[in-house]
Amino acid sequence: LLLCFCLISSASSLKFLCYSPRFASSHVNFLGKLTDSLIDAGHEVVVLSPTLDSTVPEGTERARLIQIPMTEASFEFETGMNENLTEWQVEHTWQVIGGWSAYAPLWVAQCHGEKFDAAFAESIDWCAVGIFHIVGIDKFAIAESFAQKDGLYPVSGMDVNLAYVPTIMGGHFGEAMSFSQRIFNIFNYLVYKQFVYHAVDRYQAMFEEYQPGFPNVVDLMALNSLYFLNSDPLVDFPRPSAARVIDIGGIVVSNGHEKLNSTWSSIMDLRPRTVLMSFGTLAKAYSMPEEYKESIRETARSMPDVTFIWKYERPSHNISQGIPNLIEATWVPQNDMLHDPRLSLFVTHCGQGSTIEANYAGVPLVIVPVVLDQIRNAYAMERAGLGVIVHKHLLATPGPFTEALKEVMDNEKYKKRAAGTAKMLRDKPFTGRELFVRNMEFLGRHGPLRQLDHYGGTLSFLQYYLIDVIGAVLVTVSLTVGIVVYVLYRCALFLSKLFIVKSKLE
Repeated sequence: LLLCFCLISSASSLKFLCYSPRFASSHVNFLGKLTDSLIDAGHEVVVLSPTLDSTVPEGTERARLIQIPMTEASFEFETGMNENLTEWQVEHTWQVIGGWSAYAPLWVAQCHGEKFDAAFAESIDWCAVGIFHIVGIDKFAIAESFAQKDGLYPVSGMDVNLAYVPTIMGGHFGEAMSFSQRIFNIFNYLVYKQFVYHAVDRYQAMFEEYQPGFPNVVDLMALNSLYFLNSDPLVDFPRPSAARVIDIGGIVVSNGHEKLNSTWSSIMDLRPRTVLMSFGTLAKAYSMPEEYKESIRETARSMPDVTFIWKYERPSHNISQGIPNLIEATWVPQNDMLHDPRLSLFVTHCGQGSTIEANYAGVPLVIVPVVLDQIRNAYAMERAGLGVIVHKHLLATPGPFTEALKEVMDNEKYKKRAAGTAKMLRDKPFTGRELFVRNMEFLGRHGPLRQLDHYGGTLSFLQYYLIDVIGAVLVTVSLTVGIVVYVLYRCALFLSKLFIVKSKLE
């Protein structure tokens, strides 16, 4: 009987390939959560992991990894990340490719022999779809760690209405935009789209060097069957969608949380209120301009009845020296701490992962967005009534930061709204984990799902927005009106002449 059960279980399990480049912890951890979700459901997952930053963890300890060693380009990427983020002034993202062809024959041959049922990857590295094509995987999904991805309509089938949806990398405002803000929104959309497709050209050249006549990479990416977004409609900006688009926000916290250990618990008991400050893993707190750090220190000094826990990566800086209520740590159990009722608020950069964790924990926010999608996320949180934004340049003086902290801690509306939102998120009919696992299982057994493709992806700009139809109607109406006016004019002229002739005859 046990043997029969094992055979049935083996027959129903699937084998997936995950392409997860190690370049930023938030992205790797997101794909790691997806991987673990499939493993928990009884499936096998193999992770193909190129190393771009050796300091980034692998994201999962349960999947079988195919490691791709660092190349010269990877070392340049790692160095560039550290240098470019020093002043918290990054306004763009990076794409680093090259050097992998030396290792390609080895792991391509291995992937060929694995016989995968389906695959998934993030679109931030377009190498994934080229590799899927090379190893013969036509059933694959794209899983974004962002809330949305502008400029990728052929990939997702989902378009963005720039009149009311802030762009992912340029959303410096909410959904109610002025005329000038809409112009800026369109400009950011076009710039980001151009940036993405410029990077695609480099991927195309790389694959054609490896295999002459290689298919168009954009066309390959558009063959995805499912498009997962790390977003939740309950806290995000409403936007147009498509049949293949599935929101799985919350999957990063689907494993729950644990009780704080005695050390952290004693820290939480030190004062009536406790504030956690963490600015993520991409832009380090120690790389802040000195005046920003001093403003935060001054705020802590001015609020002695509040314990400030600051995730700060350089103990040698002694950032908490002389401030008894400022506790620094190179690492904190963030998700566990967010679920502790003794935490009063969370100061965050509003990266997608941290934001979702705070939403599910019901913690109000003071948001200091640093770069990229964090600014858009910040306005989404403000729209939901979950916190107050302090733009990073305002940290030059302590006043705005201090006022924001007092506003959120002293005004009960933020706490009530955060608690209500958390209850809604937990009571949803289907969790992000269930949606991801069930849809990936369906894809593995029945894909590729070309039934979800729609014809809009093949239309030109003029056709998609009906500009040709509207133009034709306007021309037709204009011509008709013009002809009618001309005929009336000629009739009036004729009658006028007739009247004059008649008058002369009389």
